[in-house]
Amino acid sequence: MDTTLVEKAFELAARLHATQTRKASLVPDVPYLGHLMEVAGLVTASGAPMIAVAAALLHDAIEDQGAETRELIEAQLGGDVLALVEECTEPGTGGTQKAPWRERKEGYLQHVRSSSLLALVISCSDKVQNAHDLRRQVYVNGDAAYASFTTGKAARLWFMRAFALAARERLTVLQAEQPGEPLLKGIDYLLFELQEVLSYLESH
Repeated sequence: MDTTLVEKAFELAARLHATQTRKASLVPDVPYLGHLMEVAGLVTASGAPMIAVAAALLHDAIEDQGAETRELIEAQLGGDVLALVEECTEPGTGGTQKAPWRERKEGYLQHVRSSSLLALVISCSDKVQNAHDLRRQVYVNGDAAYASFTTGKAARLWFMRAFALAARERLTVLQAEQPGEPLLKGIDYLLFELQEVLSYLESH
């Protein structure tokens, strides 16, 4: 187990996201690093190799910290980790100005439909963690939980549904291509979790 790779990824993620906080959290100013650690934990629990855990810790780095972070990731962690991070990065981000929200999400869904096995487990872990955070907020605050998102409730739930569908479609293809791959079971369960949370959010 290449724990050194994960340690390097954690150190870089902690530095890149040092001043960033979660948009939706039960208490104010929760460090963004907590989200990255939870996503990496879900990736680990799904049975993914350490290269995917390292990429999970940095999956938002290019989106949030700019395109120049590509060089940092490659220099410190190698091209394979960078390639996974790139797969998990929304199109239209990483520059001085992000593309419109819907355009970015549509482009991301296209990525998901052709993603690699390891990128898919990272993306599913990310969306499950985000969904868990949102469910906690809705449980405590009701629809006011969506106030921190500029797009509002309907758009947020649309994206969750669309992601779940796209990821399930990709999983079906990978199951046919790689029968017996243990990681597929981990992804399947992540999507089961996501659907459970989505059902809760749609009924509250």
